[in-house]
Parts: sequence; structure tokens; C-alpha cells
Amino acid sequence: MDGAGGALDGTDGLSDVRIRAVLDNTADAVLTFDEGGAIGSYNPAAEIIFGWTPPEVVGKSIGFIIPELAPVPGQVTAERFMGRRREVAGLHKNGHNFPLELSVSEISLGGERLFMGIAHDITERKAAEEEARNQHEWLTTLINALPEIVCFKDGEGRWLIANSFYLERFGLSGVDYRGKTAGELSQMTSCYDALLLESFETDRRAWESGRPTSFESRVTGADGVESVFDITKLPLFNPDGSRKGLVVVGRDVTESRHSAARIQHLAHYDSLTDLPNRLLFQERLRQALAQARRSGKTLAVIFLDLDKFKDINDTLGHYMGDLLLKAVARRLLRCVRESDTVARLGGDEFAVLLTDLAEPADAAAVAAALNHCVAQPFSLDGHEIVTSTSIGITLFPEDALDDDELLKNADLALYRSKAEGRNNFHFYVAEMNEEVQARKAIECDLRHALGTDQLTLYYQPLVEAGHGRITGCEALLRWYHPERGPVPPSQFIPIAERSELIVPLGRWVLQRACRQGAEWMRLGLPPLRMAVNLSPAQFRHQDLVGLVREVLQESGLPPALLQLEITEGIAMHNVEQTIAVLEELRAMGVSISIDDFGTGYSSLNYLRRFPVDKLKIDRSFITDLGLHPDNEAIVKAIVNLGHGIGTMVNVEGVETAEQLAYLRSYGVDELQGFWFSRPIPPADFARLVSGPLPWDLPAREELGVAV
Repeated sequence: MDGAGGALDGTDGLSDVRIRAVLDNTADAVLTFDEGGAIGSYNPAAEIIFGWTPPEVVGKSIGFIIPELAPVPGQVTAERFMGRRREVAGLHKNGHNFPLELSVSEISLGGERLFMGIAHDITERKAAEEEARNQHEWLTTLINALPEIVCFKDGEGRWLIANSFYLERFGLSGVDYRGKTAGELSQMTSCYDALLLESFETDRRAWESGRPTSFESRVTGADGVESVFDITKLPLFNPDGSRKGLVVVGRDVTESRHSAARIQHLAHYDSLTDLPNRLLFQERLRQALAQARRSGKTLAVIFLDLDKFKDINDTLGHYMGDLLLKAVARRLLRCVRESDTVARLGGDEFAVLLTDLAEPADAAAVAAALNHCVAQPFSLDGHEIVTSTSIGITLFPEDALDDDELLKNADLALYRSKAEGRNNFHFYVAEMNEEVQARKAIECDLRHALGTDQLTLYYQPLVEAGHGRITGCEALLRWYHPERGPVPPSQFIPIAERSELIVPLGRWVLQRACRQGAEWMRLGLPPLRMAVNLSPAQFRHQDLVGLVREVLQESGLPPALLQLEITEGIAMHNVEQTIAVLEELRAMGVSISIDDFGTGYSSLNYLRRFPVDKLKIDRSFITDLGLHPDNEAIVKAIVNLGHGIGTMVNVEGVETAEQLAYLRSYGVDELQGFWFSRPIPPADFARLVSGPLPWDLPAREELGVAV
């Protein structure tokens, strides 16, 4: 037998034996048939492949096992299959068709024209090809379903695969991108040509580094809207070190970057007025001091707060108080230069930083302008409000050389202004001790008040946002002085915190609150969580955990019903120690809440490590809900953040039905505020819990809110 199409002539016996040995041991089916299609020979492999024994098929038509070779009258069917391999269907003895790869050759044997077919069973190969097609289809479907950039390039930077998101986002839909470089593709899109060309540089960096390379890319679409993509390029190499390919993946991080920017803004700016907060003011003061030392110029720190602001809150409500604070902030900005800083330090207290002053009289002129500006009537939501400011001024380098001393001196000067009739300003002078003495008097009276009936606790309900049930209360300290009358907490708590008095005062509050909670249980009230605030001084107390354990044992209040509330400032002070203390308290069964969340500057990186059960959003964030998109965005961001790290979210200061509706729609877990109840004495609180509630909240399901 020579090549395909050759003849098999009569040979000696040895040749026949060799040929037979080859045919019997080949893995392919080898069979012969004549021009009429009758099968003449049939090797063992054919028997295995087709399932028929030689006696069962020899003499029968070749179409019996390979239907496509069945004789056609007037034609030699086999001739159509000669000269190349073809894929045909074989018919197995069991009746099933299976794929064959067939080649046909003409041979001559004893002067007779015969055909020899060599058939290879390709069932496994076809299955593998089908699996490969399925996998390719699955992979293609998967990467096209991803809302992210996915692209594969070869070692020369030519595009091999790109998903639909990439093509649509970069204006390449419908473009035949395969085999093209970024430079060639840049000529096919007018909006993203520069961006595609820039990919050459990032490709080069990935190849040179030999490891995954990540970077941010800012993309401005045809609509002018900028998006931010976090892109990673992963280089692949052949065993010999040559470039094999490049994998490009990227995700749109625009929204997360915006959220991060909002959180960052929240850390440095007051949410109500959008002025710099205390933290940012102190940073700018330190920078200004460094500049003033180099230049030899004077700078001034001005503290001011609104006179009788509490009266406005009490008579017109906190909503009007917030409107006034925002209006005051706008007026203050009009009185200073762009290079100066106006900040809100908290409550109704503002600060102004004046730099590059020629003489102290310049600070006095600004203070007078501030007084005059604020003293003009405010027309707010149908009300005309008249207020004034008390101002304290301190100078560098005349009064102090560092930021802490300047801030302290400005505070002392402010107290002098308030003590001397308000609506004026005073410079700091070294003899300014009256304010200090006044604080000492309050401290002395407060020390005497401990252990007497001057101090008491009021309780404000904590309301479950879903159905309006009271789940607990927050204990709030009240002081009624026999001569001064009611002393606002804002007046005596800061003084207590500046002295060691806060430790015994905090112990008294914790003991009284836990005893009251246990007493309510003995009276048959349902289990109510008791929320108690911890001051920074209390938290720094070396045996805080021991104190809490002792009070719980003495009062009989179950640990699970005690909730300790700390501020962000406490949380971020000595972080590792804070986490250790919180973990000990949690291990006792006490729950932990971060109060006034968003008004401080907690690190999100640390926050996820804190063993915290609840975030309490400060009331300032719910101002103008439904009217102020920034406030809505911040509240939603904090709710999502809290739920994302597995905590409940409380909002305090709920005063209107509109605020309530918005907050419930955002998925807030717990609410408190005047809309439900002011802080009330313990007996009144017990009656509130025992009787029918004065509010009726529809279930969230009825509002269409996801639960």
C-alpha cells in the first residue's frame, strides 16, 4: 500500500502479515467496500467503534454503518469523500448516531477497484468542543453581565475580549475591536480618544512592574458628567518571560468616592451651617500661627455666641433655632474677608479667625461689625427674630503664643462679655478671673447638690421606628438650684467635666438610672433599655468596667437593659484602649451606642472595629429633611453605614410629622424627640409606658417601606 489513492497489489505472505498487523492494531476503524458499497473487510477497531462483528456486516452495504456512504443509483458515492477528511455520522449497533472523522482512499486489489475508509471516533472531541463552547458562552455571558470594565489584551496590547459595559461606556459598541490596539481604537471614538491613548502608559507601567497595577481614572462622558473608575491591570507572562497578555478590570467608584467625600466633609464641616467645625478651625488656627510667626503679623481669635438663644429654642422650637443659626452663619461670612475663617464650634457658639492684622483695632472693627450685623432683625418662616451676640477677642502674640492658650483666652473674654450685659465685645486681659470664679461657684454648688434632692433624672422615650413601641429611654440629668432655679445642663455639665466632679456625678446618674430601671421591672413594666451617657472623664476612669459591674449588681438591673452612650470624641481617644474597654462592657451584656454621630471625626477604619450596637444620628442632621438634599444624603449615608457594619441607627430630635415620615422611609431603627415626648419625670414615664400611647404609627409595610 502506498499513499492515499494508491493501489494494493498482490504481495508476498510476509507483506500481508505486516499489513494485517497494522490494521488489527490501529485505533481507527479501517474497512473496505466496493463500488456498489458492499463491505469487504472490517478491522477489530471497527468492531469496537460500530459494535458489529465482522460476520454481521461483511457483505452488507457501507450505508449500514455510515449512512452518508450509502450507494446512490448511477453514482459512486465514495468518490465524493476522497481527497480530504470529512465529518460524518456513524450508526452504532445500539441504534445511536455518533460523530466520525472519515477519509476515503481508492485501492486496487487483484484488478478490482475498491475503496478503503478510515474512520476515527470523535465523540469525546466533540463533547470537549461542546463543553468549550458552553464555557465560552458562560464566560461571555458572565463578563457582559458585570457592571464593571473587563478587557483582555495580547502581549502586544491588541484587544482580544472586552465586555459590553466597557464597550458601551467608552463609545465602542458595534466596533470591531478584536486585534486592534488602543491607538487604533482611539480613532473610532471622539469622546474617549485621549483616554484610550493614555492606556498605553498604564499598560507600560503594568508590564514594567510585573505585578498588578492599580490606579484611578477620571472619565468625562459625552453628557459632561465625570465618573471615577478604580482600574487594575494584571500582566501575564510566558514561561520564557515574554509577554503573554494583559487583564484589565475596573469598577465605577464614583458613588463611593462621593460618599467618602461627604463623610470627609462631615468630619470637617458643620452639617447645619456648612461652616468649618471645631476640628477644622483648630487646624487652620495652627497653620495661621505658623505663618504669623514667620511674618511677624498679628492674628485674632474671636469667640461669639448668641444671647439668650435657649429662650428662642424653648419658645419657638428647635426648628426655628436652627433656621436662626443658619441665617447668622450667612451674616457672619459677609463681615469678614475671604482669607478669614468663620466656624461653628457647636450649639450657638461661633469662632472667627482673622489673619494679617495691622493692629488690634482691626479686630475691634470686625467685632463691632459682627455685633451690628447680627443685631439686625431676622425674618424667618413668618417670624421676626431679634437677637444679639456676645464676643470675646484674643490676640497673637500679645495674649498667647499657642493655639490652646488663645482658645482659652477667647473663651474667657466671651464670658466677660456675657457677664457685662451681652451684645458687646471684650478683649482678653490677664486680670479676667471673674468668669473663672463664677465657674468655681457653680462647681461648688454642684458638689453640694450631689446627694440632695436638687438633682434628679428625667427620661425621654426611645421609640421603635417600625410600629411605634417604646423600647427604652434615655436618662437625662436635671438640676434645680434652690436660689438660681433650674440650671441648664449646658451650663453645669461642661464645668463638671473640667473638674473631677464629673466622676462622682456620673456614678450618681448611673446608679439612679439603673435603680429606676429595676424598680420599673418590679412594678410590672415591660423590660426597657436604659440609656446613660458617659462623659470623656468617666470613660478615662481607670475602673469604669468595675463601676458598671458594681452598679448593675447593686441595682439588680439586667446588663442587657443597660445602654452606655459615648461620643465620637471618646471613641477616637486612645483607640486601642477604648476598644478593649468596650469589649469588656459588651462581654458583660451591656450595649454600646455612639451618641451625636457625625458631629465628631471618627475614623471609618476604626469604627468598623469598635464593638458598637447603635449609632445615634445628631438632631442637626434632620433639619430641613425633604427640602435640603444634602441633609437627606447624609442621613441616608449614615443609616447605610450603620446597617453595613451591623448596628442599629437612632435619630434624636424628631419634632415634626414630616421629619418622622422621612426618617422611617430611610430605614431608621429607633427615634426620640419632642414629637413623641419631652424628657419627663419617672412617674410620668411609667404612666406613659403603661397606658395607651399618644401616637399611632402605621406599620412600615403600610407605607411601602422595606422591612
